[in-house]
Amino acid sequence: MTRALSLFILIVLASGVANAQSDLKNHDTYQPLDIDAERFELRQKQGQGVFSGTVKVTQGKLILTSDSLTVFYTSSGEGLNPSIERLDARGGVKLSSSSEEVISEWSVYDVNRRLVTFGGNVKLTQGQNTLNGERLELDLVSGLTKLDGETGKNDGRVRGSFSVPKKDGQNK
Repeated sequence: MTRALSLFILIVLASGVANAQSDLKNHDTYQPLDIDAERFELRQKQGQGVFSGTVKVTQGKLILTSDSLTVFYTSSGEGLNPSIERLDARGGVKLSSSSEEVISEWSVYDVNRRLVTFGGNVKLTQGQNTLNGERLELDLVSGLTKLDGETGKNDGRVRGSFSVPKKDGQNK
């Protein structure tokens, strides 16, 4: 896994994609979370809000879409000043920024730890480069990305496909 990820980073740097800095590193997680959906259900006793039907969450340059989203929150007193702790997205999850895209079956955004975890047929794309695995952790502060292989598939290995740019003066 580490070798594949290191190779991915080297190829990205060599291809010049690194000139377009990742929007995911140093993402300002204190920006407002704007949520749009077809339906909302409040479960106040459990400290949960459930959004469903073509859910879209926007935070700065990040956009997360899914079939459903459960927001876990705490509040002081009678539901006053709720503080979002975690977002659980399920079904057709897609996180996109101008520099990359992650597709998976589910994701958990731990707002306090500034960590997004994706699971189930994960595909990470940056430009023409892709990595596939089962579970991906994305640290929004450091930009560190960890991808685990698909259990029971491909011998539990991470799979990648990388474009190799032609050098100047090289024939087609």
